Amino acid sequence: MAKISKKTPPSLAAFELDSVTRLISEDLSGDPGVFQNEPITHVPNVDMYSTPTHLVLEVEMPGVRKEDIDLIFTRKSLTVKALKYECFEENKINYVCMERAFGRLFRTIEIPFPVDTGRIKAVFKNGMLTITVPRIEDKRCPSKRVSIESE
Repeated sequence: MAKISKKTPPSLAAFELDSVTRLISEDLSGDPGVFQNEPITHVPNVDMYSTPTHLVLEVEMPGVRKEDIDLIFTRKSLTVKALKYECFEENKINYVCMERAFGRLFRTIEIPFPVDTGRIKAVFKNGMLTITVPRIEDKRCPSKRVSIESE
């Protein structure tokens, strides 16, 4: 049976639910969040690169199940929420060392340029979430000198 760890790693004391963490843990749709009253245990690593046609984000999420991942695109950012369960009974094991973290993952990534959120593709394979978003041309024109007319 999978369960959430009740232990909070000592190095993550800064992630305890304070007013800022409580704000980001609320679901963006206005419903009570997945992380309501639960501490965020760690922030996943992200690689982001751009091609002429796409923005690609790779999020490390080892040990997380696909159905426990929640992706939300807002105007200029992508929010990744997930839950990583422990896979063993604590009372049956005598730990010599335990370095893996379990619990709530949260990361918000700023998107540096306009993208087509209608054609997002996300693939989860071998603990790596790969999100591919098509780029679109910025509708605002680049810098341009404006001539001033006299009346």
